[in-house]
Amino acid sequence: MKNMHVGVRVARQVRTAEHAVDQAMIEVCRLFQTALEGRVEARLAAEVGQDALANMVRGLSQLAEVRGAVIASHGELAQVADEHQVGWYMDGPSEDKAGTTTGVAPFAIAA
Repeated sequence: MKNMHVGVRVARQVRTAEHAVDQAMIEVCRLFQTALEGRVEARLAAEVGQDALANMVRGLSQLAEVRGAVIASHGELAQVADEHQVGWYMDGPSEDKAGTTTGVAPFAIAA
């Protein structure tokens, strides 16, 4: 395995990016919930803030597309690493992936 330091650096950044997108989605969901609860607590009509809520949902949908793209690139980077014998080793806790039994994620780098 060659370029181990590059593979590890990219592998860590892939995981960081995936978690950041998830966290952004969580925060938008919290904002949505807080806005709805605030409207109810303030005894405002349902139409108050509707445009803002619709924009939050639109933003969440766009984040879901970003999430899918980051996940797809993760798999593509793994393929690049295999094709170019780029090594990587993630220390610390691993994450279970669909279809794997080891819980080790296929992190890699771009050419």
